[in-house]
Amino acid sequence: MLRIWVANSVLLWIVVLLNLLLTIALIRRFNDMSTNLSAFADMDVGLEKGISAPDFQAQKLTGETVTLADYAHKVVSFIFVSPHCSPCLEKIPKLNALAAKAKQAGVEMLLVNTDGDKAETETFVKKHNVALPVLIAPNESNSFASDYKALATPSYCIINHDSHVAAAGVFKPGWEEQLMQVLAIV
Repeated sequence: MLRIWVANSVLLWIVVLLNLLLTIALIRRFNDMSTNLSAFADMDVGLEKGISAPDFQAQKLTGETVTLADYAHKVVSFIFVSPHCSPCLEKIPKLNALAAKAKQAGVEMLLVNTDGDKAETETFVKKHNVALPVLIAPNESNSFASDYKALATPSYCIINHDSHVAAAGVFKPGWEEQLMQVLAIV
């Protein structure tokens, strides 16, 4: 009887030690992941305020090609998104609502799809009830997003009347208020 009790105690301690080692390994892994994520959050995304906006070419859903010149003397906010980006999809309803307010303030908000062709973009627009105008500029064949340093989605770049960058960056907590404040002063 004593042997069984000793054997069970030893097995129990082995299981406890293994559990402890696995827990320590998981904590280290999460710490490494959080370090990597914070490095990503600090990544330099977006053009520097005040510089001239680079020219670009993108396609509207109608098939028409547009460039920066089509938005000359207008305040425009490009919101770079991907249909495969869940944070982007979560922001669509709020962006739709903000677009109406921005339009009243004389600012045009446009989504720039950085991932997908015209057919995929049309499906994305219908499926997620996108009310904003959409430009198509897939990263693999168009330099729009990289020229604007939109290295992550969702990100934004607001261009003022003189075609200079008023603000740019990634969406962070409180982004709606930040975006509306920037749009109000442009």
